[in-house]
Amino acid sequence: MKKLMIIALCAALIFGAISGCAKEPDKQGTDAQPGGDTPVAGEHTALYDQVMSRFNGQLETGAVIKVLENDTAVELGYVDHLIAAFNEKYKDQGISAERMNVDQYSDLATDGPYGYGPDVWYQANDILMKYADNQHLLPLPILDMECYSKIPQSAWNAYAKDLNGETFYCGVPLNVQSGMLYYIESSLPENWKTDWDVNSNDIPDFFETYTALYAYSELCKQGGQPTQYGYLDETVDTYFMSGYLMTFGAYIFGDNGRDASDIGLNKGDAVKGARMIRQWAGEMNNTEVLDTAFSSAAYQYLADRVMLCTVTTPDVYRMFIRSMVYTGNWTKEEAEADLKVITVPRLPVSGDLSADKWEDTVTNMDTLTTETYMMGGINGYGISAYTECPNASLAFVEFATSYEESVERNKYLGVAPARSDAAETIAATDPVVGILFDRLDRGVINIMPAITEIGQIWTPAGSFLVDISTDPYREARGEELMFATDADIQEGLDRLVGQIHDAIQTLS
Repeated sequence: MKKLMIIALCAALIFGAISGCAKEPDKQGTDAQPGGDTPVAGEHTALYDQVMSRFNGQLETGAVIKVLENDTAVELGYVDHLIAAFNEKYKDQGISAERMNVDQYSDLATDGPYGYGPDVWYQANDILMKYADNQHLLPLPILDMECYSKIPQSAWNAYAKDLNGETFYCGVPLNVQSGMLYYIESSLPENWKTDWDVNSNDIPDFFETYTALYAYSELCKQGGQPTQYGYLDETVDTYFMSGYLMTFGAYIFGDNGRDASDIGLNKGDAVKGARMIRQWAGEMNNTEVLDTAFSSAAYQYLADRVMLCTVTTPDVYRMFIRSMVYTGNWTKEEAEADLKVITVPRLPVSGDLSADKWEDTVTNMDTLTTETYMMGGINGYGISAYTECPNASLAFVEFATSYEESVERNKYLGVAPARSDAAETIAATDPVVGILFDRLDRGVINIMPAITEIGQIWTPAGSFLVDISTDPYREARGEELMFATDADIQEGLDRLVGQIHDAIQTLS
């Protein structure tokens, strides 16, 4: 016990001493790289060597690495495979790994100092980095790791922590999540090739631009189409709807998501994005999308052909398959062949889903539309600051994030790897992985900030989205509108930023 407390104290002292003289970060937008320049593999500073001194390559003989993974990976058998494969590789080197239960002393903050927490933890970047901010996770020697050059800088940034003008990383990215568009091919209108493919590229036009999808959704409301609705989605979900704002220059926090004093959800032409959220809520005219519980209903809505398409993350693919099979209209193999997952359509540069002829947004796509940005997340591994076996733990992380295991994880779980080589291999048979990695690599996915203050955006942002999504219903009832003009929308966004600022100040 004393040894664990000494390790924890040393970790805190190193972090504290370094961060105590940290430079004030410049305020800048979300495209900025942490610490100025991108770190170069193999190039070390004296500070880097000091912080990484514990990682000397000497495996701690007899170490049993406690690994905490997520429920899905456990249930689908991947974790047992991973642990067995690691133990087989290192059976002659005196170390092994074992799986922890999710509820087994999993809180590093309370359990770690007493030796009950995990040595290695797989989690989303925003959750892991909350622990890193309080010195519960170790900065890792990523510049010497095999995976470093294979993973885009935007993914590494999700685990970045600035100390004394240098950037350290407290996690290793493993897979990426972001919104994708789901649809059932047999739910397409019979005439789509003649009436909804004006550029003759064998892609339905309503999946290429949101303006065309808006027009088709209006047609569905008139009846006579295979589905009752075209596009349905939760217009009150901050994770997905924030992409409308980000496409037009908004961001959550400045300095690549680490400066909570610079809240940017009202910046740029965010009004355009908010205006289109209001348009979609009015077009959908379905109060179920005003509740975040709609995500659970979406699987059956798609399977029952209530709607043609929706946007959600790739990890729920199996939920759609299950719902389709449940109807009795598909076998599992038929459902997998019929369900399609593609990139989200492009948004109109005008910020108005009905201002242009939908045909023009397809034939003049580069001029009239822009690529849609989406919020995303990175899941990866962190190492506890309280571990007694940092080198063995690092060996496990390197094994689990290797090319081979990244490919295996996809086979078991269907997740998209953050490694370029693994993504390239998988994309040959699973285009979704190629799409996600390409969007990550080009910075079209805005990774969710991983600082503690991110927790203060959800309630105010959700309230704003509810207000703007219910405005069309006020109009139908003859009530006074909250967002009748762009100026009203801008004022609403300004209030939102003010509410987030106040919540952060209260927290601090």
